[in-house]
Amino acid sequence: MIGKRTRILGAVAATIVIAISAGAMTATEAIKDRQKEMEGVRDALMALAAIAKKEQPFDAKVVQANAVRLAGHLEKTEKLFPEGSGEGEAQTWAKPEIWTDRAQFDKLMASSHQAAVDLQSVTEAEALGPALGKLGFGCKSCHDLYRLPKD
Repeated sequence: MIGKRTRILGAVAATIVIAISAGAMTATEAIKDRQKEMEGVRDALMALAAIAKKEQPFDAKVVQANAVRLAGHLEKTEKLFPEGSGEGEAQTWAKPEIWTDRAQFDKLMASSHQAAVDLQSVTEAEALGPALGKLGFGCKSCHDLYRLPKD
């Protein structure tokens, strides 16, 4: 019985070590992953902007699907700025202030994520502009403070 219990505990410990190791990422991986997620944010925003500009017809299902995508990408992105991921082998536009002013950065990321969640409830064309404005304000605020300009 002790042997079986020891094997089970050993297997559990090994699983935990593997899970922790799998969760650890290099700075370069974090940079690439957050850029991929932000590209997803951009793509969803472009689809919503086309509707807001009346280049595409308003469709509540399309708005909701893109808002869900936005919220998902932003939620993942929030976790892709671990300490030490300000520099890597990939180009990054993240300012060092992300890590020196982490509380404000986290607050702005959470606010943007919440705006994307709120956008999911838009069912009428008239509500799209204000909801996108709230999201855009959050994104712009974060980029103004924490993102280097791209050349």
